[in-house]
Amino acid sequence: MSFTVDVHHHILPDVFWRATNDAHSPVGGILPAPWSKEATLSYMDDAGIGVAITSISTPGVHVGDDSAARDLARRVNELSAELIQERPDRFGGFAALPLPDIDGALRALEYGLDVLKLDGVVLFSNVRGIYLGDTRFRPLFDELERRGAVVFVHPMSSPDPAARSLRLPDSLIDFTADTTR
Repeated sequence: MSFTVDVHHHILPDVFWRATNDAHSPVGGILPAPWSKEATLSYMDDAGIGVAITSISTPGVHVGDDSAARDLARRVNELSAELIQERPDRFGGFAALPLPDIDGALRALEYGLDVLKLDGVVLFSNVRGIYLGDTRFRPLFDELERRGAVVFVHPMSSPDPAARSLRLPDSLIDFTADTTR
Protein backbone atom coordinates (compact mmCIF):
# COMPACT_ATOMS: atom_id res chain seq x y z
CA MET A 1 0.00 0.00 0.00
CA SER A 2 1.36 3.43 -0.92
CA PHE A 3 1.46 6.46 1.34
CA THR A 4 0.17 9.63 -0.27
CA VAL A 5 1.02 13.16 0.86
CA ASP A 6 -1.14 15.90 -0.64
CA VAL A 7 0.86 19.15 -0.67
CA HIS A 8 -1.83 21.12 -2.52
CA HIS A 9 -4.65 20.77 0.00
CA HIS A 10 -6.70 23.89 0.66
CA ILE A 11 -8.57 24.82 3.76
CA LEU A 12 -11.28 27.42 3.31
CA PRO A 13 -12.60 28.03 6.82
CA ASP A 14 -15.50 30.45 7.26
CA VAL A 15 -13.26 33.19 8.68
CA PHE A 16 -11.16 33.11 5.50
CA TRP A 17 -14.11 32.75 3.12
CA ARG A 18 -16.07 35.66 4.63
CA ALA A 19 -13.05 37.97 4.53
CA THR A 20 -11.98 37.24 0.97
CA ASN A 21 -14.89 36.07 -1.16
CA ASP A 22 -18.34 36.98 -2.41
CA ALA A 23 -20.72 34.00 -2.77
CA HIS A 24 -22.12 35.53 -5.98
CA SER A 25 -18.68 35.92 -7.54
CA PRO A 26 -16.18 33.60 -5.83
CA VAL A 27 -12.47 33.98 -6.48
CA GLY A 28 -11.47 31.51 -9.17
CA GLY A 29 -15.02 31.46 -10.51
CA ILE A 30 -16.17 28.26 -8.77
CA LEU A 31 -18.06 28.18 -5.47
CA PRO A 32 -16.42 25.56 -3.23
CA ALA A 33 -18.27 23.33 -0.78
CA PRO A 34 -18.31 24.52 2.85
CA TRP A 35 -15.09 23.55 4.61
CA SER A 36 -14.80 21.58 7.84
CA LYS A 37 -12.16 19.40 9.47
CA GLU A 38 -14.54 16.44 9.41
CA ALA A 39 -15.32 16.82 5.70
CA THR A 40 -11.61 17.17 4.96
CA LEU A 41 -10.75 13.98 6.84
CA SER A 42 -13.59 12.13 5.12
CA TYR A 43 -12.36 13.30 1.71
CA MET A 44 -8.79 12.32 2.57
CA ASP A 45 -9.92 8.84 3.61
CA ASP A 46 -12.01 8.40 0.43
CA ALA A 47 -9.14 9.60 -1.78
CA GLY A 48 -6.47 7.53 -0.04
CA ILE A 49 -4.57 10.59 1.21
CA GLY A 50 -2.42 9.80 4.23
CA VAL A 51 -1.31 13.34 5.08
CA ALA A 52 -2.48 16.71 3.79
CA ILE A 53 -0.24 19.77 3.92
CA THR A 54 -2.84 22.50 4.21
CA SER A 55 -2.83 26.01 2.80
CA ILE A 56 -5.35 28.68 2.04
CA SER A 57 -6.29 29.37 -1.55
CA THR A 58 -6.74 32.43 -3.71
CA PRO A 59 -6.93 35.33 -3.16
CA GLY A 60 -4.64 34.95 -0.14
CA VAL A 61 -5.23 36.98 3.00
CA HIS A 62 -4.61 40.49 1.64
CA VAL A 63 -7.56 42.18 -0.02
CA GLY A 64 -6.47 45.77 0.49
CA ASP A 65 -5.89 46.45 4.20
CA ASP A 66 -2.56 45.58 5.87
CA SER A 67 -3.98 45.33 9.38
CA ALA A 68 -6.89 43.11 8.33
CA ALA A 69 -4.52 40.93 6.30
CA ARG A 70 -2.16 40.49 9.27
CA ASP A 71 -5.09 39.49 11.48
CA LEU A 72 -6.49 37.07 8.92
CA ALA A 73 -3.07 35.47 8.35
CA ARG A 74 -2.69 34.93 12.08
CA ARG A 75 -6.16 33.40 12.35
CA VAL A 76 -5.77 30.95 9.45
CA ASN A 77 -2.23 30.04 10.53
CA GLU A 78 -3.44 29.29 14.05
CA LEU A 79 -6.22 27.15 12.60
CA SER A 80 -3.63 25.19 10.58
CA ALA A 81 -1.54 24.72 13.71
CA GLU A 82 -4.62 23.47 15.61
CA LEU A 83 -5.27 20.88 12.90
CA ILE A 84 -1.68 19.68 13.23
CA GLN A 85 -1.87 19.57 17.04
CA GLU A 86 -5.13 17.60 16.93
CA ARG A 87 -4.07 15.23 14.14
CA PRO A 88 -0.29 15.28 13.58
CA ASP A 89 -0.68 11.93 11.83
CA ARG A 90 -2.89 13.52 9.14
CA PHE A 91 -1.96 17.20 8.78
CA GLY A 92 0.91 19.54 8.09
CA GLY A 93 0.52 23.16 7.07
CA PHE A 94 1.88 26.09 5.10
CA ALA A 95 1.67 29.54 6.70
CA ALA A 96 -0.20 32.35 4.95
CA LEU A 97 1.68 35.64 4.68
CA PRO A 98 -0.01 39.06 4.31
CA LEU A 99 1.86 40.16 1.21
CA PRO A 100 2.43 42.73 -0.22
CA ASP A 101 2.91 43.97 3.38
CA ILE A 102 6.58 42.99 3.81
CA ASP A 103 6.86 43.83 7.52
CA GLY A 104 3.66 41.91 8.24
CA ALA A 105 4.85 38.99 6.10
CA LEU A 106 8.16 38.78 7.97
CA ARG A 107 6.33 38.75 11.32
CA ALA A 108 3.84 36.13 10.08
CA LEU A 109 6.74 34.03 8.79
CA GLU A 110 8.47 34.15 12.17
CA TYR A 111 5.28 33.37 14.08
CA GLY A 112 4.19 30.66 11.65
CA LEU A 113 7.48 28.80 11.59
CA ASP A 114 8.99 29.49 15.02
CA VAL A 115 5.91 29.54 17.27
CA LEU A 116 3.25 27.56 15.40
CA LYS A 117 5.83 25.17 13.90
CA LEU A 118 4.20 25.13 10.46
CA ASP A 119 6.04 23.35 7.66
CA GLY A 120 6.66 26.26 5.30
CA VAL A 121 4.74 29.05 3.59
CA VAL A 122 2.33 29.44 0.70
CA LEU A 123 3.01 32.29 -1.72
CA PHE A 124 0.83 33.25 -4.65
CA SER A 125 2.25 33.83 -8.12
CA ASN A 126 1.20 37.47 -7.89
CA VAL A 127 -0.07 39.52 -5.00
CA ARG A 128 -2.47 42.26 -5.97
CA GLY A 129 -0.70 42.37 -9.36
CA ILE A 130 2.85 42.33 -7.98
CA TYR A 131 4.80 39.26 -9.13
CA LEU A 132 7.13 37.33 -6.85
CA GLY A 133 10.22 38.45 -8.75
CA ASP A 134 9.57 42.09 -7.82
CA THR A 135 12.43 43.61 -5.82
CA ARG A 136 9.99 44.74 -3.12
CA PHE A 137 9.83 41.11 -1.99
CA ARG A 138 13.62 40.80 -1.60
CA PRO A 139 13.64 41.06 2.24
CA LEU A 140 11.13 38.21 2.46
CA PHE A 141 13.03 36.00 0.04
CA ASP A 142 16.29 36.72 1.87
CA GLU A 143 14.69 35.54 5.12
CA LEU A 144 13.14 32.47 3.48
CA GLU A 145 16.55 31.60 2.05
CA ARG A 146 18.30 32.19 5.39
CA ARG A 147 15.87 29.77 7.02
CA GLY A 148 15.97 27.22 4.19
CA ALA A 149 12.17 27.41 4.31
CA VAL A 150 9.83 25.35 2.17
CA VAL A 151 7.86 27.62 -0.18
CA PHE A 152 4.75 26.40 -1.97
CA VAL A 153 3.94 28.69 -4.92
CA HIS A 154 0.27 28.68 -5.86
CA PRO A 155 -1.21 30.22 -9.00
CA MET A 156 -3.22 33.42 -8.76
CA SER A 157 -5.72 35.08 -11.02
CA SER A 158 -4.15 37.34 -13.58
CA PRO A 159 -4.29 41.05 -12.75
CA ASP A 160 -4.89 41.72 -16.46
CA PRO A 161 -8.53 42.79 -17.02
CA ALA A 162 -8.46 41.05 -20.42
CA ALA A 163 -8.30 37.71 -18.59
CA ARG A 164 -11.94 38.27 -17.53
CA SER A 165 -13.21 38.82 -21.07
CA LEU A 166 -13.66 35.09 -21.77
CA ARG A 167 -15.82 34.62 -18.64
CA LEU A 168 -14.13 31.35 -17.76
CA PRO A 169 -13.02 30.34 -14.27
CA ASP A 170 -9.44 31.39 -13.51
CA SER A 171 -8.55 27.79 -12.75
CA LEU A 172 -9.37 26.84 -16.35
CA ILE A 173 -7.71 29.64 -18.24
CA ASP A 174 -5.11 31.61 -16.37
CA PHE A 175 -3.70 29.81 -13.34
CA THR A 176 -1.01 27.89 -15.22
CA ALA A 177 -0.02 30.93 -17.26
CA ASP A 178 0.17 33.14 -14.18
CA THR A 179 2.46 30.71 -12.38
CA THR A 180 4.77 30.80 -15.41
CA ARG A 181 4.79 34.61 -15.43
